[in-house]
Amino acid sequence: MLRIALTFLTSLSIALIAVPEVRKVIIKNNVFDLPGGRKVHTDLIPSMGGVGIFLAFFLSTCLWLPKEGMYDLNFLFFGLMLVFFMGVRDDMLAMSPRNKLIIQLMAASTVVVFGDIHIESLYTLYPDIQLPIGISYALSVFVIIALTNAFNLIDGINGLSGVIAALITFILGIWFFLVGEQLYSIMMIAMAGGCIGFLYYNWGKASIFMGDTGALVLGFFISSSLILFVNVDHHLPSDHAYKITAPISCAIALFIYPFIDTLRIFTIRILNGRSPFSPDKKHIHHILIRTGITHALASTFILVFNVVFITSVFITSFFMNDLMLLTCIFTSLYFVPLILKLRVNYFRHHKEGKLLKLKAKKQRMTKSEFVVERKA
Repeated sequence: MLRIALTFLTSLSIALIAVPEVRKVIIKNNVFDLPGGRKVHTDLIPSMGGVGIFLAFFLSTCLWLPKEGMYDLNFLFFGLMLVFFMGVRDDMLAMSPRNKLIIQLMAASTVVVFGDIHIESLYTLYPDIQLPIGISYALSVFVIIALTNAFNLIDGINGLSGVIAALITFILGIWFFLVGEQLYSIMMIAMAGGCIGFLYYNWGKASIFMGDTGALVLGFFISSSLILFVNVDHHLPSDHAYKITAPISCAIALFIYPFIDTLRIFTIRILNGRSPFSPDKKHIHHILIRTGITHALASTFILVFNVVFITSVFITSFFMNDLMLLTCIFTSLYFVPLILKLRVNYFRHHKEGKLLKLKAKKQRMTKSEFVVERKA
């Protein structure tokens, strides 16, 4: 436990020190996230804050990870490095979607084939069905790339990607520790510490953005970690105290916001006759911002939703299998737009109420000034 705690503190400290230093270098080299288009910010904000997160993760992991376990994770680190340098290149000089996809395919294939991080079967859905190795590899590569880009899509307002990544990796880190997987636990906690350190500079009025350097690395790391999570749980003894009876449902629950937002936005674009990959400002976090609330409040609202949803699914997993729980999850997605609409209406009416009160106050002040002038 001490090693886990020291990993977190080391990663947090490195991020707190590294991010402002990275910011200075970025400003010096004029690497800014320009406003306009689908962007919600109006100022020149330096990007590539993900460099600080990656440095914090990499250095703290190298420092505290047991040396005998380094070889087992070499290919995961190699895949992360590929995605990291792709993100740096894309933030500095925009890459074409085709070239980005090729590098993502290389990184995901390395992790799946050589790192042995792949979907082995249908798990608790159909326990007796073992996937052929070719289908297993292809499905795993697809899942990693899909989740990586889904996570990248939520990087639209201050604090959101960082806080969601910190939540997911922290929960996974605790669970891996409880089941005795110290190597994986150290990695998760190291990433959580880096994200929290970065959030100090990205929460509220951000002084730096993580850019693709951060969002793509976090998405790639989380997607690979979720496959690890399901595999480790699958191989636990049935009587293990922390074995989860519905691991696939719990993995989806951990990734619920990027999953819901991407599914929703792709559906809307296709129904409107547009490419699902065409950018716009119709993401859930953009809708919340348009109600007039701050980035911090919108990110907090989404964080609370994630915590409640994850907690509900993990508790329910003790009583339901994956098939039943997945049915409940996808049924509940029907109510998400309704909840969002109610919440947006609440924020909008609250804002309008404040404006009406302010207007009435100004009118009273104007009237009182007029009375004073008449008396004079």
